[in-house]
Amino acid sequence: MKKARLKKITLREWFYLGCLLSGAAVTTIFVSVIASRPPGPDHPAKLLEAPGVVPWYTLTKVSLVERGGKYALQFSEGISELEGKSVKLRGYITPLQFGSQQKHFILSPKPPSCAFCVPAGPDAMVEVFCTTPVKYSLEPITVSGTFAILHNDPGGLLYRIADAAPAS
Repeated sequence: MKKARLKKITLREWFYLGCLLSGAAVTTIFVSVIASRPPGPDHPAKLLEAPGVVPWYTLTKVSLVERGGKYALQFSEGISELEGKSVKLRGYITPLQFGSQQKHFILSPKPPSCAFCVPAGPDAMVEVFCTTPVKYSLEPITVSGTFAILHNDPGGLLYRIADAAPAS
């Protein structure tokens, strides 16, 4: 039976190993410091407040209830009252098509963080179909149109505004 020979580690290899471990330690400390900082404000909520505009917190009053062994969404009375009515909503555009003029997009109370991420949950996103194109902006916009509750949308959205147009 042969004995396994252990290779002797050279001074240069010890140096590289030390650099690697030091780098890992510095990275761990850096990540810990960054992660422990409190998050900054997302965006000023006052930018979305305007007279005659439906507040976003109204749309979040949805609950999951069991009915006859199946689960269903139960919308608050405030949301149900909006069904089929003309409403104004102010929020940030998440485009669903290319170009600076948007006719179909998602409106939400949070600005999009990247092109491939949805900005909020289903109760804080409204699918918008405009009759008049809206210029894409990083600033909040106001649209008015007919509000609908989507009870069985395959995309998982809960709300839609149809026949929308820019509003002031």
